Amino acid sequence: MNRLEINAGKGKQVAVILFDRFNSDEGIFGKNVMPEDLLWGSGLEGIGVKRDSYEYLMFITMVVSIDYMRDADKLWEAGRRTMEDPETRWLFNPTSAMDRPIDEIMATMKKHKLSRKHTRDADFWKRISKSFALFYDSDPGKLIKECGSDAMKLYERKCDVRFKKDFPSLSGDKIFPLWIRMLHDNLGIELKNLGRIPIPVDVHVARATFMTGCLTGEFKGSIAEVSQKIDEAWKTIIAGLHHPKLTYALQLDEALWHLSKNGCTFRRGNVCPRRGHCPVGDLCVSGMVQVSAKGIEVSTGDSNG
Repeated sequence: MNRLEINAGKGKQVAVILFDRFNSDEGIFGKNVMPEDLLWGSGLEGIGVKRDSYEYLMFITMVVSIDYMRDADKLWEAGRRTMEDPETRWLFNPTSAMDRPIDEIMATMKKHKLSRKHTRDADFWKRISKSFALFYDSDPGKLIKECGSDAMKLYERKCDVRFKKDFPSLSGDKIFPLWIRMLHDNLGIELKNLGRIPIPVDVHVARATFMTGCLTGEFKGSIAEVSQKIDEAWKTIIAGLHHPKLTYALQLDEALWHLSKNGCTFRRGNVCPRRGHCPVGDLCVSGMVQVSAKGIEVSTGDSNG
């Protein structure tokens, strides 16, 4: 039977430690840079891609649209190489991409390994490009303005049947809130109601949530089946905080991702080789936590491992 409980008291400790460490020079396991952040110092600056540019908006929007079941580091590096290459850069121009044959899009995405599921990725890329070109003059910024720069109104678009058809994958339960976070964090776009946006639950966010004991009990199923409970947990935890900067759950997405990718991923049973270097190692939960893209199996209590 699936029975999960939110440990808000423990969650507050975890949230503050992770947020403060991630936003310090120390970082989590010495890291506080996300794969999508690694633009600066790369060849993209040399071709005029700036933080607040249309080109960067298209780069973030299109690459995140195929960020499902992918190694994030490899995906975003492939995206950068594709943008830097004059022969493949047209992929990020919706007007150009919508008019190209699907076979050409597929071949172009393969050049720098931007696609993984080649047929599906190319189909999604072309459909999303066409939708932005036809409905928003090739500018995602016009979609944001149409929603009054309100994150929740923007998020509600993903529930529209027609929008899901026009923007496949991008409108997904994980990818769309991830895109909204990137609009704010990477492009500096001011958005209202960010606190109402669910945290994008992937393998890493789920694993970190269970490993830290912020959500305990028994569960066996898919990430999709537990994502709402994970979001509820972090919103409940943040609601009880009085932190000067940490005010909504979406702000923990990057810290949780780093904790899992660089720490929790290496745990086997109750033994974590990185525990001594982990900022929340003393709070690590005991019991079984198995999280992968194939599913989740958890059996934990409140005591630490």
